[in-house]
Amino acid sequence: MMYTRLLYALFLLVELAFGANFYDRDENIMELTPSNFDKVIHRTNYTTLVMFYAPWCGYCQELKGSMKSAGKILSGMVQVAGVNCDESVNKQLCAQNRVSGFPTLMVFRPPKINLDNPKKNSNGAASQHATEVYKGERKLKPIVDFALSRVKNYVKRLNRYSKFEELLKSSRTRYAVVLISKKEKIPTLYKSVALDWLGIYDFYSIWDEKLQGVSQLSFENDTKNWPNTVKYLQSLEKSETELQSPRIVVIDRETDTYDELDILKTTDKNDIATFLSKFESKPREGPLSKRQEYLKSILNKSKSKKSKTKKNKQKTKLTKDDIVQDEL
Repeated sequence: MMYTRLLYALFLLVELAFGANFYDRDENIMELTPSNFDKVIHRTNYTTLVMFYAPWCGYCQELKGSMKSAGKILSGMVQVAGVNCDESVNKQLCAQNRVSGFPTLMVFRPPKINLDNPKKNSNGAASQHATEVYKGERKLKPIVDFALSRVKNYVKRLNRYSKFEELLKSSRTRYAVVLISKKEKIPTLYKSVALDWLGIYDFYSIWDEKLQGVSQLSFENDTKNWPNTVKYLQSLEKSETELQSPRIVVIDRETDTYDELDILKTTDKNDIATFLSKFESKPREGPLSKRQEYLKSILNKSKSKKSKTKKNKQKTKLTKDDIVQDEL
């Protein structure tokens, strides 16, 4: 125990000596500065969890491991970032966000977009985000739960099979994307997919139990407009008890065609994005988007910065992960 404490203390001294940012080597947490803060935080429809910290702060060091774990869990659903308030370039940024103590965990929440008025939101991106300081326990689960609860939802729940009529008759977009699942709750991952394609597709979700009676689905004289899709929807009741996995169905309302993606083994957003991109151009955010490339460039820049620092301290290979395991 004493040996572990001495190693941990040595790590702190090394990290402080070189003024390293906490997350320069992390693949899921972006280190932000005034040059990129606004674009990363406020020019997105994603919620962002930001840790404002100082490397010399003991409480910040204690929280670091949990934040790294949170970054992995929230990846693709909530942006996670860090701001080193001890860096002179970041001091004004921390003051602007009213950071008065360390660590400060803050959630930035985007405003709701009005999809029925596309002219008002022509770029599909939110403006200034609202801020909310996290005041709960500094433990992994409550932090993650809090961040996920702040994700905006643009998925419309189909609470009965007859709502498919409304879905097919909608003219807001050409394609309707429907999640069919054994669980009633809408997964946050699916909500994040809807954020990626916001305004490009309409997103829906239906619980298997709500498919009961769908074989009787009839739009009277309107069925001639979507005979193939209606036939497919009617078949869902027969296979409902045999459904072994959730699936994403894309319905083309103009051509009366549909396609399915079984997501039992495909919870990776890259696979979902590849599937959805078959029907339309690239998404606004997330995998395959230009914005994702920009976010990756920030992470790569941090890694590059860390590599240069490593060259100046080749004899020191000690890292925190070598000493203290993340507490889950």
